[in-house]
Amino acid sequence: MPPRRFLTLGPDNEPRWVRLYVYPVGDQWAAVIVEDTVDPPRPGEGKALRCFGDTAAEAKAVALRFLGRCTERN
Repeated sequence: MPPRRFLTLGPDNEPRWVRLYVYPVGDQWAAVIVEDTVDPPRPGEGKALRCFGDTAAEAKAVALRFLGRCTERN
């Protein structure tokens, strides 16, 4: 699944662009959130926030709930 780009609010309430990558990990799916300026994570790397689900859609939904209100943009 190609990465998606989102605009969300950072900890300081400033707008921040992040990318969301979704890929399989064992028998689950991981949605990985990284800052827009960071290289994409490789599976097994721990430099990003991961949200897990039984399907790709479920993992993405968990990540989007974590991000809160955001605007998707490619």
